[in-house]
This record gives sequence, structure tokens and C-alpha cells, in this order.
Amino acid sequence: MFKSHPQSEARKRSAVILIKRLLVEKKPEVLPAHRRELLSVLLWKITEAESPKCKTRFQSLRASRCSEKVKLRHDHIFQRSKMIAALEKAPANKIDGILKNAFGCTVTIKEHNRLCKFDKEYDGWARYRKARIKVINTETGKRKI
Repeated sequence: MFKSHPQSEARKRSAVILIKRLLVEKKPEVLPAHRRELLSVLLWKITEAESPKCKTRFQSLRASRCSEKVKLRHDHIFQRSKMIAALEKAPANKIDGILKNAFGCTVTIKEHNRLCKFDKEYDGWARYRKARIKVINTETGKRKI
């Protein structure tokens, strides 16, 4: 059963504030590559705010049934590269809407490889549907897709 980190909301807020600072206060002396790298790290911080990397709220059915010895992957349901591109173009009032899609899903290595085949064409839950990966919300026990 899913258990959220006691400071998950504070951890998310912290990362969101830093993202907004990077995007709203665009200093000319900050290199775009550095900004993108920091945005990437901060998106990780949001997706790991609730729980450790591979104990996310959303998990593939297969990953949720794996033993501790099986290697799993933390997948960004809405891909970081696409979110970063959207964030860099977004006006300040749209940033929160984009960041609402920053969450992870624990999948098996095989499932992650299947998902990667659809990275260019699909994003979000559509990519999971295309890869035929069943996902459950481990907090409620209900199937997401």
C-alpha cells in the first residue's frame, strides 16, 4: 500500500517555487543549458516528493507484483523533455498547469523499453495505453488505465 512522505507537499512546493524563479526571472547571464538542467532536476524532485524513486503512487500492475530483487524504473508519465520545452515557452500563469502533470510511475525494465518506443509520438497516459501497460493507483488500489 502506498504511503506518502510526511513532507511531500512541502517538497513539491519547494521545487515549484524554484522552477518559477528560473522561468520568471530569466537572467541573461544564466545559460539556457543550465536552466534546462536545473528544470530537469527539479521535475525529478516533484516526481519523487511523495515517495522514493520506485515506490510511486502509480505503478504498473507488473511492477506492483515484483519482488524487491527485480530492478524497476521510475518513468515520468509526462516526459521531462516535453515538459521542459512547454515550461520554457509558457507564460507565468500557465506554469502550474504544466507542473500538475509532473508525476512518476514505477514500471519494469521491459515496460520501460516498450514505453520508449512511443516517446516521440505520444505522451502521458496515451503512451502507456499505446504500450499496453496496465497501471494502478497503489493508494486506492484502483486501476488508472
